[in-house]
Amino acid sequence: MVVQLHAPQPLPLTIVRAGTTVLRQGEPSVVLARVETGLLRSSTVTADGRELLLDLVGPREVIGEPHNEWSPVTVRALTPARLRTVPAERAATMLAVRARRMTTLAADLAWLEVGGRIDARLRDLADRFGRPVPGGVAIPFHLTQDDLAAMVGASRETANRAIRELERRGSIAVARRCRYVIRTPLHVV
Repeated sequence: MVVQLHAPQPLPLTIVRAGTTVLRQGEPSVVLARVETGLLRSSTVTADGRELLLDLVGPREVIGEPHNEWSPVTVRALTPARLRTVPAERAATMLAVRARRMTTLAADLAWLEVGGRIDARLRDLADRFGRPVPGGVAIPFHLTQDDLAAMVGASRETANRAIRELERRGSIAVARRCRYVIRTPLHVV
């Protein structure tokens, strides 16, 4: 008896253009997907219109909810993106990673002052997406003061003051308009 083995079929791939809304808050999530390439913005808006930018999601991270559950967030592509459906056996692990990130965010929002929250969010983005440059790590995409304020639950004015203080202390540098470099301490051997 000859058993013919078939190559496994690749999981469905979705290509998303920049500016496309992939998920809408309050609607059923039709996808639980792993980001292969691109950058997406995940945010939630309160009933009174206040926005919290929960995360910028990139390669190897997950968006969506399993089993057509209602989406608690709106996800919009900031750059062209490729999304691949998450196989059922990997869903729990990937969702647990996202839950840990959101727990860290909740703790930072609860316990840090605005400058500390901005510093923590910028360092997280530098760890995940950064590119080494002399004296630090550059975040390779634009972040407006409105974006940073929405990431830490603060007004634009308060975020602006905190950014200037972080610059004054040497924790960060504004390389160009809306581009940040996270300063790394010099290691003495």
